Amino acid sequence: MALLFRNDDYYDDEEGNEEDIEDDLNALGVPVDSLATVLTGRGGEGFKLNWKQLMSGGLDSRSRDQRGNSKSNFRSWDDELVLKCSFQALIPAFDPRPGRTNVNQTQDVELPAVVPDPAQAKPVASEETSLRLFLRGPNMSGVENVTLEMAADDHSLFYYVQSLVGAIDWGTKCERSRRVWEPTYTLIYEDASLPYVTKFSQISSDDSKVPPAVNECLEVIGLLSRIGERFPDAQLSPQVFISDKLTQKLTQELSDALVVAARAMPDWCERLIYTYPCLFSAETKNMYMQATAFGVSRTIVWLQSRRDAALDRARGAAQSTTSSASRPHDRYQEYRVGRLKHERIKVTRSEEHLLEQAIRVMKFHADRKAVLEIEYVGEEGTGLGPTLEFYALVAAELQRKALAIWLCDDMDEHQLKMEERELDLGEGKKPPGFYVRRAGGLFPAPLPPHTDEVRRASEMFRVLGIFLAKVLQDGRLVDLPLARPFLKLIVSPHLSEAEEPSLDRVLSLDDFEEVHPVKGGFLKELRALAQRKRAIENEPMLDREAKRRKIDELKLCIHGTRCRVEDLALNFTVNPPSSVFDYDEMELVEGGADMDVTMDNVELYVQKCADFYLNTGIINQMRAFRDGFDRVFGLRALRSYSPEEVQRLLSGEQCPEWTREDVLNYTEPKLGYTKDSPGFLRFVDVMVELNPQERKNFLQFATGCSSLPPGGLANLHPRLTVVRKVESGDGSYPSVNTCVHYLKLPEYSSAEILRERLLTAVNEKGFHLN
Repeated sequence: MALLFRNDDYYDDEEGNEEDIEDDLNALGVPVDSLATVLTGRGGEGFKLNWKQLMSGGLDSRSRDQRGNSKSNFRSWDDELVLKCSFQALIPAFDPRPGRTNVNQTQDVELPAVVPDPAQAKPVASEETSLRLFLRGPNMSGVENVTLEMAADDHSLFYYVQSLVGAIDWGTKCERSRRVWEPTYTLIYEDASLPYVTKFSQISSDDSKVPPAVNECLEVIGLLSRIGERFPDAQLSPQVFISDKLTQKLTQELSDALVVAARAMPDWCERLIYTYPCLFSAETKNMYMQATAFGVSRTIVWLQSRRDAALDRARGAAQSTTSSASRPHDRYQEYRVGRLKHERIKVTRSEEHLLEQAIRVMKFHADRKAVLEIEYVGEEGTGLGPTLEFYALVAAELQRKALAIWLCDDMDEHQLKMEERELDLGEGKKPPGFYVRRAGGLFPAPLPPHTDEVRRASEMFRVLGIFLAKVLQDGRLVDLPLARPFLKLIVSPHLSEAEEPSLDRVLSLDDFEEVHPVKGGFLKELRALAQRKRAIENEPMLDREAKRRKIDELKLCIHGTRCRVEDLALNFTVNPPSSVFDYDEMELVEGGADMDVTMDNVELYVQKCADFYLNTGIINQMRAFRDGFDRVFGLRALRSYSPEEVQRLLSGEQCPEWTREDVLNYTEPKLGYTKDSPGFLRFVDVMVELNPQERKNFLQFATGCSSLPPGGLANLHPRLTVVRKVESGDGSYPSVNTCVHYLKLPEYSSAEILRERLLTAVNEKGFHLN
């Protein structure tokens, strides 16, 4: 419907594919004369309001400036003008009928040499909104009118119509249903710089209508869920909290195309999915995010895909009937709004310039709603394969230790053991220590605030935010082992909701111990020592001298050795844990270099260290991450997920696992192979025998991604297809078409030769075996 869309959708008067929306205007019941007056600014004050601003919401600063300042360049009203709804990320729907011309879905886009940074752009001062809009209805005999202020620019007109309908006293439900086509709605406007003239009603939120007992039950369920997460011994499975009835109700709301596309879903949907996510499965939360998070263009494509899937299921169930098998495209155009545009950018494979190119690509494409595709200069591969490899290579680049953005410690024995061998993350084998490898995953390196070091790191985290948002928006998977505490910050409302976010109390020393066992465990020992000291001080049966004597006897146990805290020779400073960081030391308090840690101030030392490692030392990086992420879509859309669920969304199954039955059931042999072919069965045997790293390498080779989606091979789409490579023998190698997960496999004489040739091909870089 032409009246429902927001920021990424606008109305213009371009020629071609026009659709008359006169019926839509008549259905709204807006008097044309009044509408013309508003649109052309003939209301006495000379205000100009374009169609997008009136119908779609989402006013930008430029629109507000024009609305307040433009008194010239008005457009005269033209009854013959046809308004067409246009979507930046959509192209016309594919028309399967013979003789029809279709626009190519993939369009080449040139990457500019210099990409302007929105974060450094000077803000343009915009005047206050000069116009107030109201909606009045239903203008029916026997029903009292209600007037509603259209205060939020990011809501569609349909949202306000729906809110108005819900606020009207219709008498009986039957009466409302019987007179469904009678209401008309009047748009009213007035000067926002003057006092209110129009009287309007305040619409109460859905929350105020919820019985207190229901809210109390929800709070108890949420509390029990958090207890189950924090205390595994409680044995509260997440599955016990999932509500089938609420899931069914939410799914029903998501099946209403008009409500979803118009961003007019009931308030309870957002409240439950974000405040009580334990009520829904990860699959339901994924569906809600796909429908609401990525903009109207993506929502439309998602709705079309859902309808296509439903039609395919119905066609499959009735394929034996004549009507279902005849011309499936007869009614195709009736529900197709468009296809999602793919924008292809060319980059070079040069390892030296890969990260610099990736930064430019991410900054350039962050605000664009089309699907990002990558093509390598001088290579024939196009489509999904090179794109997935690009994401994999960028993910590897972002893990380089030399970037100095991740927590690492040159003295950490666990880290040194993990980094003692060469590693290949897609860019060829790298020397030991090239990448940050920690058992707890990647966590932002705490850096001194207000330094060049933290500003440089923050810029990289801004790019990381764009990168991960693009991964989610385009449905990619990357091998990026983020630490659970880092993911915990990402899903926290303290980061996504607050204008000036603070991470205070979001993480604890338990979280820090997870990413740095040595320092985290040591700080917890110091905290326990401070707690014992406080307990002695609060002992009422001891005099001051006895308390002092007991406190002096308190000792730490470090690697089996007991010592006093003063023996550690600590002061209130933090030294860089690795040579990759440029700063020398940071004082936790003013004059901290000259302040020794003693039993009297050990508690303050623990507090200052925890604040630096978990709040002030990483807050700038996390703010930049949020700002970058929000350029693609709102970080708040991840609030409903647990850290583990976000990791699976980003990386799929990190340790690919499959059995012989999985390979047989979810791999399709074709064109020379069947499930009983000796060559195919040898392939199955080799697949089962691969070790975890070889499995990841094979997936990277065959699908463009080293991970499987949640659910494993069963959820890999398209399915892995194995075909016989003709005129090939033991001396040839397998080749792939990663876009459709197509493996062309020669029929080797033995499983040993198959394994050797397959692993050789798997380790070949580029698309020369495509």
